[in-house]
Amino acid sequence: MATQREIIRNLILYEYRLGHDVQAAFDNITRAHCRQIVSIRTVFYWYAKFRADNTDLHDQSREGRPREIDQDAVVAAIDLDPTMSTEALACESECSQRHIRRVLRTAGKKWRKGHWVPHSLTEAQKQNRVRIACFHLNRPRRRLFLNNIVTVDEKWVSFVNPYRENQWLSPGQQAIQTPRPDFRQQKAMLISFWNRDGLIHWDLLEHGHTVNAQVYCEQIELCRRALGRRRRPVILLHDNARPHFAHQTQEKLRKMKWEWLEHPAYSPDLSPSDYHLFRSLEHYLRHRQFANHEALRLELQTFFDSRDPEFWNRGIDLLPDKWQKVINSCGEYFD
Repeated sequence: MATQREIIRNLILYEYRLGHDVQAAFDNITRAHCRQIVSIRTVFYWYAKFRADNTDLHDQSREGRPREIDQDAVVAAIDLDPTMSTEALACESECSQRHIRRVLRTAGKKWRKGHWVPHSLTEAQKQNRVRIACFHLNRPRRRLFLNNIVTVDEKWVSFVNPYRENQWLSPGQQAIQTPRPDFRQQKAMLISFWNRDGLIHWDLLEHGHTVNAQVYCEQIELCRRALGRRRRPVILLHDNARPHFAHQTQEKLRKMKWEWLEHPAYSPDLSPSDYHLFRSLEHYLRHRQFANHEALRLELQTFFDSRDPEFWNRGIDLLPDKWQKVINSCGEYFD
């Protein structure tokens, strides 16, 4: 008489031969028995074996030498589901986790955490990212187009900026402790306008103040005055924050005859301030503490003055490469 394990494996093979995918096979087997009799990881494992042309559903004899596990099936199962644990693989293969880890290391696999991303993009958002990137890349006279871009963004800057450094420690030696930043700690909002020529205008709002449509329009006016009698047109690049697209802001930009560059939602990877200016600022402010608002303002001025012309050029010049990466990744976030 067939064991429960063999019955389950036959069901998985049956679903595989019907052409159903792993999720569909798992759902069908669970629905047929009105309860979960198999894990989806087990279905992943057997599908990997079947794709390797191994339809043997019986356990191999364990007499004498330890049985050889199907290493190709183990690697294939991990390729299908990189989050699958060595415990699940070891249970299904009837071997130790150490053996599974050895197989995976031999295959060049490494245990790494996934990357944090700003947002879980929908298909529509991915397509919109690709559409906008294609449109910008195909604009005529790209060099002149990049020269006309003025980018703006806001960032909260903390008065205390701890950083947890790596440490070389002897066995049993206690690491130096670093307290976590308190999300309620004192901070101020920085707003900055810049282009390939350098910083145009920046301001540090008072503690607790943030940007609304009125404040944003006032900052745009200060930027316009800082530009002076600039003859070439201005193309404003900002994200989709509410103050940036408020009716008051749009009216202000129309009166100034400034164009605003279309920017996809949830795309800090396409914002020069996020991927260039603010990242550099975060490195600069590590370990620094400020007693008051004026001390923080003076340090920010020192930071801006220390950036050479090439720094500002590079931030804007990276935009075409970023747009191309969006296209190459079909709208996904890229490394």
